[in-house]
Amino acid sequence: MILQKKEVIMPKVSLRSLTKSERGLLRQKLRDKKLIVRIYERYRIIDEAAKGRKPLEIADRVGCHWTIVYDWIHRFNKEGFTRFEKPPNPNGRPKTISSEQIRNLIKVALSRPEDLGLPFTEWSVAKLHEFCDKKGLLPPCTDEWVRRLLRREGITHQRTKTWKQSPDPEFEVKKKPNSRPL
Repeated sequence: MILQKKEVIMPKVSLRSLTKSERGLLRQKLRDKKLIVRIYERYRIIDEAAKGRKPLEIADRVGCHWTIVYDWIHRFNKEGFTRFEKPPNPNGRPKTISSEQIRNLIKVALSRPEDLGLPFTEWSVAKLHEFCDKKGLLPPCTDEWVRRLLRREGITHQRTKTWKQSPDPEFEVKKKPNSRPL
């Protein structure tokens, strides 16, 4: 069996010319010993590109994937060094569910399904999720996500034990200890 090497066709990318102030900042950052490695890598990519090296060669010298080289050259061409040290999203991932939606979920979870016109007496996570989904109370999610949201709010789902009620009219009396008829 002969394996053939696949060649990756890479798009052309060229670095725009650096201004005098950008060259000075680049030299300063490359000498900075306190710079975080990932940020230093970004400046080094631009330095290597300014020396006329190709993206694959830059990736090999810097020790990163070639797509990262392309990304940072494109970002530099577009914005300069302004975004090099800023995180892409300083506040983290945007919320997918609002606090109002969580309050609505809790309100439904603490209510009785019968009061909402449903034909069952206890919520299961799947039934709760289905109800909230139909009413549009939550964004698209899974049962597990609903369970985690409830747990985070201190509500845990306990599986209920089911039993059949006795048709015996004296069942309640017989059920109690020491009150059996003779």
